Amino acid sequence: MAMFNQKNKVTRADYEQWRAGQDETAGRIASDPDRLLFHVEPELGWLNDPNGLVQIGDTYHIYHQYDPFDAAHGGPVLWNHLTTKDFVTYENHGSVLFPDSDLDSNGAYSGSAFVRDGKIHYFYTGNVKHFDRDDYDYVLTGREQNQIHMVAENPDELGEKCIAVGPVDYPDDIGTHVRDPKILEHDGIYYMVLGARTKDDRGCVLVYTSRDLEDWNYATRIELGEKFGFMWECPDLFELDGELIRVCCPLGVPADGWRYQNPHQCVWFRIEADWEAPSFKIAGQGMPPMVDAGFDFYAPQSFADADGRRIMIGWAGCPDATAQNPTVERGWQCALTVPRVLNMRDGKLCQWPAREVEQLRMERVSVTAGETVGSPGRLFDAVVSCRGTKSIELEVREGVVVCFANGMLTLDMGDEGYGRDKRSVELDELYCLRVLSDATMLEVFVNDGEVALTSRTYSSAAPAMQLRAEGDASMEFYRLAR
Repeated sequence: MAMFNQKNKVTRADYEQWRAGQDETAGRIASDPDRLLFHVEPELGWLNDPNGLVQIGDTYHIYHQYDPFDAAHGGPVLWNHLTTKDFVTYENHGSVLFPDSDLDSNGAYSGSAFVRDGKIHYFYTGNVKHFDRDDYDYVLTGREQNQIHMVAENPDELGEKCIAVGPVDYPDDIGTHVRDPKILEHDGIYYMVLGARTKDDRGCVLVYTSRDLEDWNYATRIELGEKFGFMWECPDLFELDGELIRVCCPLGVPADGWRYQNPHQCVWFRIEADWEAPSFKIAGQGMPPMVDAGFDFYAPQSFADADGRRIMIGWAGCPDATAQNPTVERGWQCALTVPRVLNMRDGKLCQWPAREVEQLRMERVSVTAGETVGSPGRLFDAVVSCRGTKSIELEVREGVVVCFANGMLTLDMGDEGYGRDKRSVELDELYCLRVLSDATMLEVFVNDGEVALTSRTYSSAAPAMQLRAEGDASMEFYRLAR
């Protein structure tokens, strides 16, 4: 373990030699009762941001940030690779991208993939830290973040690393934190968005353009008129239902009432684009809506699949969170959310679990207000219809309650949250509620996906699930296949 720290490069050979001695640990983790049934989670150690989401033929490729060496994330970051055809079962292909060069010696950070002419173009941030002095702050000094481009025909072999955009290409007022490239194509021009931090600690997104995915030029930036966090991570820019949407993760936004309660946020903006200039302005300068209002959601990435769906996957975790995961002591933590299909409705970014997840549904139990589902277990998909209902309450796990009253929907973790307490969202009305429950994960979708709340939970199954409501309400409860 000593050789794997954030100061040293890691080669594929280093990793494979280490991994060869981990079979017993991996086997023990795989049989842990808190492992998830239909979510991506790490074989060993720590997982965070989804990266490089892309569909090739009938196969979806999902990469993710991965520190297999340390479940508390003290080791170097690699990319791990999984595939799926159905978003329910996943094949793990192992680690494929390593911080093994002078361009990324201290971590293969987040990035994305883009398919063009049968080839896959990968972009990611190579993190380089200098240790020749002890007075670097690693914000303005001592760090380089290189945007690296690789071209591949085989998604298991990611190609040669070349710098697409580097420190010499950043505007003069930007510090050393520039990362997480994501690509959008519009009318034959490619746009790369990068999360950035100015020297005076304002978050923004830098935009670069290219005609060939090789040569990139700085074009403009996207920012708010007022300061909103000191760094905007993991930007995504995409067209959806005739609108241009930007998602990003601002660091350092203070809580505001029920909003922005997590240490760092994930929000979205409508963007007004002048493609000719180009310039991108945030439409309406109010408080940007959260993408997910739960405890464990960050760094989502979206892509378009062959069916024309815009699919988003997030990291079910949060940086700097005080909430804990008891599985750390058992050698693993964190997961990805289920894939969610995005659409715009009434000016809101809505998300709903991909239809493929429904193939897990087995036995159905139908109940109305006041009735009970016995022994619901921890694996279920519950859909509540409750238009006009004044209040509703559902105990989804022992001590964990989803409730709606006085215009607020609340996920209350009770005493079972490992540092997670309550998260609430203001609603004009509640007409439908879906709770998707995996062994140690809850994903709650409200009003056909206008609101989502994601949280890890390690509490026991509730002995029974009663639909308590003031007014008419009914629930379709599905047990899920193991």
